[in-house]
Amino acid sequence: MKRLIALPCTIASLLIGSEAAAQTALGPQSIFDRGLTAMADAGGDNPQLDEPGEADRSYSHFMQAGLRASLVGGYRMVFRYDESPLCNEDDVGVPPDDRQKFCGYGAPVAVDLALSMAVLPPVEPFLWARFGLTGESETNTNPAMIVGVGARLYTMSDAAFKVFIEPAVGFGVEGGAGNPGYAAYEYKKDLIFHLGAGPQLDVSRGVGIFLNGGMTVGILRAINAALELQGGVQVRIP
Repeated sequence: MKRLIALPCTIASLLIGSEAAAQTALGPQSIFDRGLTAMADAGGDNPQLDEPGEADRSYSHFMQAGLRASLVGGYRMVFRYDESPLCNEDDVGVPPDDRQKFCGYGAPVAVDLALSMAVLPPVEPFLWARFGLTGESETNTNPAMIVGVGARLYTMSDAAFKVFIEPAVGFGVEGGAGNPGYAAYEYKKDLIFHLGAGPQLDVSRGVGIFLNGGMTVGILRAINAALELQGGVQVRIP
């Protein structure tokens, strides 16, 4: 009888001892918990799980080619040399000493285009062109046509929202519009300097929108400066 009672007790002791040994070998986690951990580790090879979040995504333009287009408007100021075209169309026929030397007026709207390549994350050189949509009646000048080069220098170049500074230099090649009253004046090709700055928001790695405020100055045809505001879009590849 004693043997019959002792046998179950012995079996129970062996089972309890085996479970304790298994817990010691496995540590504080159960087999089930370890299985879940192993499955999670294996999931690291899944590219969907490894995809960076929005905060980790880079919007750098590095090694991207870009095309930028914008509309430009502003206010223009002209200080004439003696041989410079008149800056007020009402001065045609007025004696030379009575003609205005300094004029201010709204600048005709123009389109700016630029082809760029970001050779460094914060540095994006570009080829620049500007085409006026209308001529300038005050100076009897054809629609603006400027060609040049420049660079955009970005702060926070890998962020979606960035700020840029934009120096550029070019030549204005437009000529006179043919008014006989301006025939005695010279329409020299003009040396142009441009400096702008503004914010850009990249809505994706390939598309950004921007605002640009600045000044464009010419020095050969006349001392002239335009305070400008422009807005546009940039597309980039790859």
